[in-house]
Amino acid sequence: MRSTRFRLSALAIGSFGALALSVTTVPAASAAATPAAVMNSLGSATGGHYLDDSGASVVTVLNNADAAKVRASGLNAKVVKYSLGQLGSVKQHLDATGGVPSAGWGLDLARNQVIVDVYDATPKAQKDALVETARQYGDMVRVEHHPGAMSLFIKGGDKISNGQASCSNGFNVEKDGKKLLLSAGHCEKLGGGGPWNDGKTVDAVFPDEDNMLVENASGEGPSEINDGTKITEFADATVGEQMKRAGITSGVTEGKVTKVDYTFEAEGYTVYHEFCTTAHSDHGDSGGPAYDGGKGLGTLSGGDTQTSCFFPATLSAKRYGVTLPKS
Repeated sequence: MRSTRFRLSALAIGSFGALALSVTTVPAASAAATPAAVMNSLGSATGGHYLDDSGASVVTVLNNADAAKVRASGLNAKVVKYSLGQLGSVKQHLDATGGVPSAGWGLDLARNQVIVDVYDATPKAQKDALVETARQYGDMVRVEHHPGAMSLFIKGGDKISNGQASCSNGFNVEKDGKKLLLSAGHCEKLGGGGPWNDGKTVDAVFPDEDNMLVENASGEGPSEINDGTKITEFADATVGEQMKRAGITSGVTEGKVTKVDYTFEAEGYTVYHEFCTTAHSDHGDSGGPAYDGGKGLGTLSGGDTQTSCFFPATLSAKRYGVTLPKS
């Protein structure tokens, strides 16, 4: 999204119309299996899972018989219209159309839809074409119109700084005994390059992904957010999950995951597989962490006044082969 506004997040170094046909709940005393295990047993006959307003896992299915199986496993069930495979195929089709400036699309599993976001800043001809494509899929796709734009920001930040731009550290990590910082790749690619806080850039990927790995020259690298939260694992974000994010400009803010596997184009650059949330962030917050208790979820890529989107930490950790510090 060339005219999109996606912002970068900062953290101190130390630290996706409801289509349900029925909804069923389980007794509190039931011993639940994991959503992943239950979905695996259902094969393609599921629309994925999400967390409801109470934080309970809901596995979506395509018929009442499978709903009964889910209940028997101890989880809540919701009968929906479309499978995860169908939603994913639509999302892939949209990806194949190429980037649309100041627009994005991803999976809202709680509403069993692909959501398409367009902004005032989305060029009219491309916006009209994207909306027309979305309409071809009927109620499988929901289009939302937003004011303004989304953007990438490299302004002000906690300090990881290269003397020209400032961003934020997301997570302290390790590899082969070396202390490293995990942040946003667009900081490196658009901000003039390292070193960051005297630490040499080990690698950075942007666009397509948005991550970078930097040497931690401070000598200190606890697995901790600057609000004192200790990070014990990297985990994938789930629609409906409550989370927090931290950054030098906005401090610590809270929100909920609203969409996953999100594709956006901002300022001419396309990034895939993001998750987006209702947590507020602002200029200088780029690269900072999204987390849910001890689970590290991702690093901030950008957003608008009501949305913050993050690149998944699980994907970054896999790319770079890094782990969280042991202490």
